[in-house]
Amino acid sequence: MMNIEQGSRFFALAFVLAGLTFAPNGFADDASDVMEVIQQYGDLENDLEAQAKLMRSDRIYITGGIRQTNEAKNMANQIAGRKAGESMRGGKTEFITTIEDAIVSIHGDVAIASFVRWWNIYPHNQTSNTSPPTLVSLVLIKERSGWLIKHTHQSLLLGN
Repeated sequence: MMNIEQGSRFFALAFVLAGLTFAPNGFADDASDVMEVIQQYGDLENDLEAQAKLMRSDRIYITGGIRQTNEAKNMANQIAGRKAGESMRGGKTEFITTIEDAIVSIHGDVAIASFVRWWNIYPHNQTSNTSPPTLVSLVLIKERSGWLIKHTHQSLLLGN
């Protein structure tokens, strides 16, 4: 009886130690996966249709004092606005996004990310400009297909 009990304790201890050994790697992989989504979010600013695939259909988007809860309509408006501006300028505007100081925390199947973002904007037939730095917070949900953005909040970084 003593051998079975010792074997069970050993198995339980080995199971717990294996969990402790591999759990940080799981969270590390999740954090790097979330960082990849954040980079794609920035890199796809030139292709809003592709960027929309990073969002859940029920995403909430808050920026400039406006809260939008209809993701399909939000993206349709962003795409239409982008196309209208490019039509007026006679060509495509290129955005180069910079993302810095990203902080990611993972809580099971939920990730919270915060970072500073700005764009270098190169409109067709116009001089380039740089957007003011923006503070961005994202809430992402892990689904079978990967991490998707559920909530976005952006506000301008105000100086002193």
